[in-house]
Amino acid sequence: MYIRRTGLILLLLLLLNAGLYAQQNKTGVKTVLTADSLASGNLKDLLTSFFQLSFTNLTGKNRELNFSSNPYAVILKTNPAAASDQQYRKYRIHRKFNFGFGLKLDEDYRFNGFSSGIKYALINKRDSTVSGFLFAELGKDSLNRELDQLAEPVAELIQELDKTEEEKDKLLDELNEVLTNQSLAFSGIDSSLQRLIRQTAVKKKLIYLSRLLKNKPQVILAKEAQQPFKELKKELQQKLLWTVSVSDTTYTDQFMFSNLVFRSDILKGMGRSKPGANWEFSLPVALNLQDDSLRAGRDLRRSEFSFEPGINLVIRDRDNEQSFLEFKLSGGYYHRFAGLYPGEKKDRIRFDGTLRVRLIGDIWIPLVFSYDPKNGNVFGFISARLNFSGQSKK
Repeated sequence: MYIRRTGLILLLLLLLNAGLYAQQNKTGVKTVLTADSLASGNLKDLLTSFFQLSFTNLTGKNRELNFSSNPYAVILKTNPAAASDQQYRKYRIHRKFNFGFGLKLDEDYRFNGFSSGIKYALINKRDSTVSGFLFAELGKDSLNRELDQLAEPVAELIQELDKTEEEKDKLLDELNEVLTNQSLAFSGIDSSLQRLIRQTAVKKKLIYLSRLLKNKPQVILAKEAQQPFKELKKELQQKLLWTVSVSDTTYTDQFMFSNLVFRSDILKGMGRSKPGANWEFSLPVALNLQDDSLRAGRDLRRSEFSFEPGINLVIRDRDNEQSFLEFKLSGGYYHRFAGLYPGEKKDRIRFDGTLRVRLIGDIWIPLVFSYDPKNGNVFGFISARLNFSGQSKK
């Protein structure tokens, strides 16, 4: 009983120290705060942590139905043991990859070709679950560091009390509660447990904790320990993500590439995050190789370079930091290297606006508006994105 109880408390404390409160049967994958829960819709379109099903251009002529995931998410579906903290870190490289495939459809929903692609995150500083920056910063916090040293000796003292096993279990449960429950004040727990915690803090020379309990006995320890992590959450939203990818599209009647795209995407936070909002800067660069339909045969002789910088405003829920509304403005410069059609210019520009709305759960509706300054045309289309982990909520 002692070993089991102490192990439980230590596990919960470790999760608390990382700012990740979870149930005993949950792991790094199911924590309340992960890279996935903090990710903006803009980021999830760039790199999915688990699965994404999308329907692009619902109202346009060229429609696409796409599915994307990463190797780790697939492994997790076939091997639930991969969800353990140790395995989660082991598969870090797998989580850097995304793969996808899809169907191209015309306006009458007739087949118009297959698509596929693979993506790799060269740099991903936003993964809070394996962030060296995160754990290094938390290690500097006095309260979290001292709480780490508190649970085991207090649990040992409880076992030495002249009480029944039921009474000891009750105190161990209360120790668990005061360290994890963000609504339970220290002054609200059993007086004998308060005394044991104070004695341990003094004996172990936990100076910050001893002073806190003396000057502010009504303190909520779990809530107080979360404060530094709230600030770190904002900093994680500013971190760099850089991905590279290659994707292709086939012909409708032959499994050959009619289009091949090499792409680099950079996403980085801008300025200082404010409560409920933050800014993101994105920098997509791509080389698109296409079939020249004016030439006999099938080849990839038409090539175009594109550069589409943009800024994205992310509006977040102040309580859980989840994004629920985003607006992105971007501009595009396009240069045709080869395969120029009659009347077509080598260089062109375009301006885009994207409004992303989270409907329910992790279902997003992006509304895209584009402006072509050459002819003054404005056009738009609606898409849908469903992000899901595929994991049981139990």
